Amino acid sequence: MLGLLYATDTGEEVSGEMVTIRSATEGDIPSIIDLYRKLIIHTSQFEMDRNVSLDDYRRVFAEICDDPRHELLVAENGGEVTGSVVLLIVPNLSHSATPWALVENLIVDPPSRHRGIGKQLLEYVIARAKEKGCHRVEVMSDKRREEAHRLYRSVGFDTSAYGFRLYF
Repeated sequence: MLGLLYATDTGEEVSGEMVTIRSATEGDIPSIIDLYRKLIIHTSQFEMDRNVSLDDYRRVFAEICDDPRHELLVAENGGEVTGSVVLLIVPNLSHSATPWALVENLIVDPPSRHRGIGKQLLEYVIARAKEKGCHRVEVMSDKRREEAHRLYRSVGFDTSAYGFRLYF
């Protein structure tokens, strides 16, 4: 098992640079949205609606912050947000009524990739899921994102199911 626990706001050295994993703040919203846009442009036929206002994003951010089962985290390096991830804890009646966790929207800025930041974000959310008593962690990824799949496997994830999505 991983055995790695990171304290929020504690820097960890990654490739000779200090990276801090911390809870996102409202001031991080523009950086996070910029990261999401970079991911979508490179991997998806869907484009983010550029007509969404900063106030709309702030409202959703407040909803996330108000939900104790949601964690929106960022990796910060040199004062810049270089990555982000969402952890959602899902209550569950099966598996002895233990929750499970969903990892969503893992993104590292393309120039910051291959320096261990994505792996550190994953290890952090896995440790948080264990702390919350989860019996498993799930992550879904576009089937074309082979680089992401290698990252998930490197921290112990297995391809164990087919995923289906229905967009509206």
